[in-house]
Amino acid sequence: MITRRTFSKRVGACAFGGALLPALTKATEPVSSTRPNILIIYVDDLALGDVGTYGCPDFLTPNIDSLAATGVKLTKAYTINAPCSPSRCGLMTGMYTQRYGKYDLSRGVPIPDDKATMAETLRDAGYVTGFVGTEKWDIGRWDQGALDRGFMEMGMHPPRVEGKAYFGGGSSYIGVDGSYLTEVEGEYVLNFIERHAKKNEAPFFMYFTPLAVHIPNGEVPERYLKRLCPDNTSGGYTKRQKLGATLLALDDQIGLILKKLRELGIEKKTLIMFSSDNGGDPQADCRPAPYRGGKIGSNMQWEGNFRMPTILTFPGTLPAGKEYNGMASTVDFYATAVAVAGVELPEHCEGNDLLPLLLGKKKPNSDAALFWNTRGVQAARWKQWRIVKYGDEANWRLYNIDNDPVEKIDLATKLPGVCEELAKQYQKWLKKMPPPSLPVKPPEEMLPHTHNGEHARRPFGRGFMSVERWEKIKDDPTKWSEMHMRRRMFQSQ
Repeated sequence: MITRRTFSKRVGACAFGGALLPALTKATEPVSSTRPNILIIYVDDLALGDVGTYGCPDFLTPNIDSLAATGVKLTKAYTINAPCSPSRCGLMTGMYTQRYGKYDLSRGVPIPDDKATMAETLRDAGYVTGFVGTEKWDIGRWDQGALDRGFMEMGMHPPRVEGKAYFGGGSSYIGVDGSYLTEVEGEYVLNFIERHAKKNEAPFFMYFTPLAVHIPNGEVPERYLKRLCPDNTSGGYTKRQKLGATLLALDDQIGLILKKLRELGIEKKTLIMFSSDNGGDPQADCRPAPYRGGKIGSNMQWEGNFRMPTILTFPGTLPAGKEYNGMASTVDFYATAVAVAGVELPEHCEGNDLLPLLLGKKKPNSDAALFWNTRGVQAARWKQWRIVKYGDEANWRLYNIDNDPVEKIDLATKLPGVCEELAKQYQKWLKKMPPPSLPVKPPEEMLPHTHNGEHARRPFGRGFMSVERWEKIKDDPTKWSEMHMRRRMFQSQ
């Protein structure tokens, strides 16, 4: 099974309060030291044009830019679905989410129990699997959290202040202990890498999904704002400056991670895949240029909501400073990870191993196409062409993305053959998909601890939670839920 379709030629750890403890789980079998570590950094709401190496004129992203300098920058890379929840489900399952009924945001819709996640496949291949970024797991139903689907340990989220516990404008980066989440998450990643690199018992897989750069950007510590805007003496900052400072804080953590890999002598033994889940947030004044679009409302229909800043670096294996112009998507991450791990790709996966393509050993399929159906957007991409419908539109619009990146000139009537063939391929793809699935609600006692079933249960506190400990306490929310851990944190102060 493959992701793309070929067109006809006729169209040309521990509980709260504990230290950062090592995981108890070990690799099930000895693993060759030649198998690389794998690090995925999956940023939230990062627009392509907000990254320096993709042309951003006003943000500081030196460490993200260094990934491109030491690796390969992809110029036509896409999220397989949007927004956040279906995007993350697609990456972790390696398949179109519509194949299991997940079309829109649809939080609480299960991922398949019988299809191994990337973490499960790598764990079974002997990797030590770790997850950091509990706020943005955002996958599956209430009992399909990271520790339930293949991760052996995860960094716990510090409890937040009362009333700022969930996503969107009501969420918070600030813990009740005063910590700033981006820095806490970076600390967790460093700890995980150092512990497992020093053990040298097995390669590691770290899936890092920071909350940044999701709003509320106004919580970013002022020191980052001052670095981004050194000439600002008024003390007032724009929405865009707060977005940039939030990204700068994340970029700092990425820099510390890269430094740690060098210090441990494993930089050349680590494959890093960097991308974003969906387009930027217009409410934060993101910059999708040279495209347009973003994650909110009618902005979702445009190219800029699906084309992602994507970089792969693997020093000593991948070339440095190269651009790859073939089409790719986030389902390719699963196939690439499994390939470097040296195990067979599960049958359900639809992606391609990117390394032969980035190395020039294999040519990209010029007839590759991608399809989307989410939140009122129907779209397909093939070569330079993009068709799209939004909302109740009856007719397809057709754009030449290479010549018209902001999608101002509809060519559907001028080039009906291209539009009709691409629409036919989209309909052929869609007919293979089941109808939308319904969310699965948890037992009533779990509703308050899973945001009414929209998010998987997850442990709060400080430090790491191991899968062994999670298995013992997951049915007792007094041992892990935010409301209970917040109370304990207050009592300990």
